[in-house]
Amino acid sequence: MFIKRCRQAVAPLHRRIFVWFGMAIFAAGGVGFAVSFLVGGGNLEWRRMWEGGRRVVGNRFAEVWDDPGRRSALASEVAREMNLDVTVRDTDGSVLDIAGEEICDRREFSLEPARDGRVLGRVDICMNHPAHRPISGLLGFSAALGVLWIVSHKVARRLGRPILDLVDVTDAIGRGEYDIDIKLRRHAPSEIVHLNGAIREMAAKIKKQLADQRELLASVSHELRSPLARLRLLLELLRDETLKDERRLTLLCELENEIVEMDDLVGGLLAQSRLEFSALSLRPNDLVASVARCTTRASLSIEPVVTGTPRSVRFDATLIARALSNLFDNAEKHGQGATDLTISFADNRVSVEVHDRGPGLTGSEAERIFDPFYGRPSAAHETPGLGLGLSLVQRIARAHGGDAYAKEREGGGATVGFWLPCAADRPS
Repeated sequence: MFIKRCRQAVAPLHRRIFVWFGMAIFAAGGVGFAVSFLVGGGNLEWRRMWEGGRRVVGNRFAEVWDDPGRRSALASEVAREMNLDVTVRDTDGSVLDIAGEEICDRREFSLEPARDGRVLGRVDICMNHPAHRPISGLLGFSAALGVLWIVSHKVARRLGRPILDLVDVTDAIGRGEYDIDIKLRRHAPSEIVHLNGAIREMAAKIKKQLADQRELLASVSHELRSPLARLRLLLELLRDETLKDERRLTLLCELENEIVEMDDLVGGLLAQSRLEFSALSLRPNDLVASVARCTTRASLSIEPVVTGTPRSVRFDATLIARALSNLFDNAEKHGQGATDLTISFADNRVSVEVHDRGPGLTGSEAERIFDPFYGRPSAAHETPGLGLGLSLVQRIARAHGGDAYAKEREGGGATVGFWLPCAADRPS
């Protein structure tokens, strides 16, 4: 429905552009006429010139009025030089001389030669060709404006067509068709070209995000089945009233471990959802104290080693705790447990690194381990997982303006960590 309304709105846009062009053309014509009128001295100047011409011609006719030959020659000269019809009449209206193609009955212009205050007669002057009449100039001007308006119609259609194409594309995206290709015309406006690129990039991101979500849901549902099945089994076993206390305590510990595993899984999903909706709560916090608390909660026997001068850092304490928990879990699953933990302040940033003595990283693993759902080949025999732990660490770090990284550790093992900008370095 929304796309339909968009398409209906584009047609009026095309018509509005057409009308705007027409109004601009007529306005330009009016301005041009006004400027020429003002520059030319206006109607007063034209009237003064016209009256002066009438007096000159009238005086010449008055000079030769009593000489029929010279009067006829003057009428012929005026008719020939100015391409007019000239009819000379007596005071009673009778025709004395005719020059031009026909008798002038329309009296478009009229002169009354006079001598000593006495009117000698009348000279009627008519235009003998329609092209010389004032209406012809107006018609020509109107025709020019009409041609420009027709051209403006073509221009308006050309401007509106790419918008219709983009509406079709957004309609396709709304139907779930993300593999789209807008074939713009060769001379499409640069703004439309940039908008086309932005829409295609948006469609690709939406497609990837939906694919990741589907894969995540499939993996989560698979991962939840196992602990849920074990929970059912443990509950069935605990219902046995003949169980010895020692066996019951063991089953309760296993039940607790399963609940912790599920809680960890749900916590990771909640952290991802907060990143999806940019629901970060950034406040100045003591990063060293936060890392120490996370180490205690993870029951690690290592103490964080701090280098450099500690500075204020703005971060979301919940998300950073999740990132640290994922780093500890990664070291436990793939590196035989964390052996060292360092916090380094330098160059307006702080780095948090977890070191292990596991098999280390091979080839391009330092980059690929942060890809969602990536499973390390060397971990086939180790604790399985979704492959989202380090990907979430990277997303959390980037949401804070930093990034995650991994590298080989000198002497064997791996170093995986992230860096954050200090408070003064973080862009607003």
